[in-house]
Amino acid sequence: MYDDFSYIYDKLSFDLDYEKYAGNIKSLVKKHGIKKGNMLELAAGSGMLTRYFFDEFENIDALDISGKMLEVFANKYDPSNVNLIHYDMVEYVKEDTYDLLVILLDSVNYVTEKEDLTKLFRNCYASLKKGGLLVFDINSPYKIREIFGNECYVYEYEDIFYTWDNFYEDELCDMHLEFFVENEDGSYRRISEFQQERLYEIEEVKEIIEEIGFKNIEIFDEDDMGSVKEESLRILFSQTKE
Repeated sequence: MYDDFSYIYDKLSFDLDYEKYAGNIKSLVKKHGIKKGNMLELAAGSGMLTRYFFDEFENIDALDISGKMLEVFANKYDPSNVNLIHYDMVEYVKEDTYDLLVILLDSVNYVTEKEDLTKLFRNCYASLKKGGLLVFDINSPYKIREIFGNECYVYEYEDIFYTWDNFYEDELCDMHLEFFVENEDGSYRRISEFQQERLYEIEEVKEIIEEIGFKNIEIFDEDDMGSVKEESLRILFSQTKE
């Protein structure tokens, strides 16, 4: 995923308020008195969220499964305190290393097997120092059922035209995207992309992280950091290692 998608991803992320999302995390870091030593961001992509932490943490590991996305990251930013890691986030573990661990922008929903989700969170727990903070989000059940659902969308933005067809069944949402990117000569290049997200109920996720041993679990509507509402779109989880 994302091998031919890195350029498109950055262009079409204009409506994501990365600075606000980073601010939410920073407020939780302050609330829990987290030391600003080592940070890990899983599914970091091209660094559009990570950049808001360059001056906050002494050392940052930014991991992504897509080498192309990390190439974009490396070409856009050159901070001396960031180490880029090409790896599968489900499998990554570095014991007792990080003060803060972040997985944002519904990357968790792309882990479509519950066993893998449990493994991901176990590795996160192992990778955190005692008292360390894990912050992650998911697309809400409402968003996947009602906004994604079995819907078709058509968009045009600057030099990109694309269609987005969704098929929802058995808690899985298959997303078929067709992009047409304008070349300098006026012709168009077609890029096809398939993505799949799993719907996770809030209580289902909470049970997993409780069983692993996380404490101080808090759940928010990510857009306003208030309580979760029936039509909340993104759900933010905050928890600490005992």
